[in-house]
Amino acid sequence: MPIKPEEINASKLPIAMRGYQKQAVDEFLLRIAWDYRQATRAHENWAKDEKWLKDRVAELEAELAGRDDQFARMQETQRERFRSELQERSGPLMDELTRLRAAVKDHEGREELTRTLLSTAQRTARELRESTRAECEGLLKAAHRRAAEIEHDAHRTVKHSAAEIERLHRVEDDLKAQLRRTLESVLGSAVPSPREPVHEPPVAID
Repeated sequence: MPIKPEEINASKLPIAMRGYQKQAVDEFLLRIAWDYRQATRAHENWAKDEKWLKDRVAELEAELAGRDDQFARMQETQRERFRSELQERSGPLMDELTRLRAAVKDHEGREELTRTLLSTAQRTARELRESTRAECEGLLKAAHRRAAEIEHDAHRTVKHSAAEIERLHRVEDDLKAQLRRTLESVLGSAVPSPREPVHEPPVAID
C-alpha cells in the first residue's frame, strides 16, 4: 500500500544514541513530504483529466452514432420526398398523355399529328425522368460526402483523445519512476557510515 504524505513524520522515527540530527532530519522529511504531496496532487489531476477524456470519447462516440442514425433518417426522408415529387410531376404528364390519347382516338385520320404528339410526350417524359434522376443522384452524393466528412471529423477527434490519454499515462509513469529514484537516492545518501571507536589515552595512577 502506498504511503501518504501525512505518514512522513520525523516524530515517528526512533531516537538512539549518536543518531541523526533531529532538526536536519525533520527538515529533510518535511521537504520529502511536500514533494510527495505535490506528486500526489499531480496524479489526482491526471486521473481527473483521464476520466474527462474518456467521458469525452464516449460522448463523441455517442454523437457519431446519433449522426449515423440522423443521416439514415435523412436519406429515408429524401427518398420519400423524391418519390413524392416524382409522382407529383408524373401526374400532370400522365394526364397530358391521357388527353393526347383521347385526341388521337378522336382524330384517327391524323396519324402524322398523332405520332408527333406521342413522340413529344414520350421525349418530355424521358427528359423529366432523367432530370429528376440526375437531381436525386446529386443530392444523394452530396449527403454521402457530408456524412463522410462528419464521420472523419469524429474519428479524428476520438483518435486525438486516445493519443492524449496515452501521453498522460506515459507522463504519469515517468513521474512515478523519477519520484522513486529520487526517494531511493535521498534515503540511500542519508544512511550514516559506522563511526570509528574513539580511543582515550590511559590515565596515569600515582
